[in-house]
Amino acid sequence: MERQRSSTPEVQGIPSKAVVRLVNRLQNQGIPMHSMLIARHGVLAVELYWKPYGRDVLHRMFSQTKSFTSLAIGLLEAEGRINLQDKICSYFPEYLPGKVDPWMEEMTIEHLLMMETCHDKTTYQKTSKTENWVRSFFQKQPTHRPGTLFQYDTSASHTLCALVEKLTGQKMLDYLKEKVLGQIGFSEESYVLPDPFGVSMGGTGLMAKPVDMILVGMMLMNQGKHPEDYGKGSGRQVYPADYLKRALAFQASTDMNSDREKGYGYQFWLLPQDGFAMLGMGSQNLWCFPKQDMVIAVTADTQGIPNGSDMILDLITSEILENLSDEPLKEEEESQRELSALADNLTLPVLSGIEKEESLQKQIDGKDFFLRANPSGFKRIKVGFTGESQGYLEYENERGTHQIPFGMGRLEECRFPEYDQRSFTSAAWCARNILYIRTWLADESVAAVHWKLAFGEDGTLTVLMKKTEETKFNEFQGILNS
Repeated sequence: MERQRSSTPEVQGIPSKAVVRLVNRLQNQGIPMHSMLIARHGVLAVELYWKPYGRDVLHRMFSQTKSFTSLAIGLLEAEGRINLQDKICSYFPEYLPGKVDPWMEEMTIEHLLMMETCHDKTTYQKTSKTENWVRSFFQKQPTHRPGTLFQYDTSASHTLCALVEKLTGQKMLDYLKEKVLGQIGFSEESYVLPDPFGVSMGGTGLMAKPVDMILVGMMLMNQGKHPEDYGKGSGRQVYPADYLKRALAFQASTDMNSDREKGYGYQFWLLPQDGFAMLGMGSQNLWCFPKQDMVIAVTADTQGIPNGSDMILDLITSEILENLSDEPLKEEEESQRELSALADNLTLPVLSGIEKEESLQKQIDGKDFFLRANPSGFKRIKVGFTGESQGYLEYENERGTHQIPFGMGRLEECRFPEYDQRSFTSAAWCARNILYIRTWLADESVAAVHWKLAFGEDGTLTVLMKKTEETKFNEFQGILNS
């Protein structure tokens, strides 16, 4: 599939009015969507982006990265550089403790691919700047024998990525681009974030475009053939079919907390009816449905929304999967126009609230609130209103004074202070005396920072802060008092 190869939804048996309903329901439920792409029969039929996201914006894919690491391992096997039954310890003697635990010695490359290592969780601390992430995998005391239990372990993926980079002398994604991804049109500017010691974060660090994920999904659905040859009996084999057959087959039993979880392959999740998925934190998801001959990619930020990915997939199932036709449909021109108009105005959610209290807003406008000692080191907070629909939050910490502009009824863009991350902020009065400010982070961090500022009648200020970012922005968590 060329990036330009696309069609109307109806040509692929998808009713445009069903897509309109889906988008409206996502909007009505307040789900912070970033993109949704739907391909069927190897053709891109739906491509939607919620501003400020767009086709050419790199997006953090989080744990979808694990599947790319698996694909790199499959290439090493096909080239004869490794065997999946090789003991992982044999490749990293420099990180082994003086006495290696027998369970550690037993562990194979395949055990890491299956998430059946000897560890019950990720072995490194994501916030540590001094701990060697790969070394921790071999130094941590095992909790059980490998090959017995599925335990989701991002350090296993990271160690596999380190193996790829050690044997190839290349960054993992560069190796994949040279061998496979470059052939199918994967974006050249994509990259994987490094850990503190320079190893690519093979479990969580991929920065890529949603359309890149659709291309990979087409290749996977096409048994490793080029997406442009989708559905053909023959075609260009760009990835080893033998490894894919095993990677996308049942290899490990998961905890089965979801009816949609049917097991695990080699760093791929398995779905009912022979489907499979690449799943990343916050709903960075690629779902492949062979029965419907469909690939769906979404990016979003559902961190802090319980079962957010299930909510999205429930809506996709009820509106799209259950309304497909095996034959092309009559063009729904009115619905297509409605969808086009809707697509032009999609944006990240903007806060809305009650009418402002004019007298209170005038009292607090530009007023400095000096804060009690707090663990986050905030010294002062001020809110200013610079017009009917805009303002700013100003705070002072031990490193200086910083401002975050916000919109009222709209988003205001800035580089987040000190972190230099692209961000978009709105604010609204959610009660007579409470101003709610929310910042969407839209760069290598995909998350939100929330402030609720409660202004007391006695002139005091209480601030509740919450952040959903996994490892950074830690100062924006807790309560401040003036």
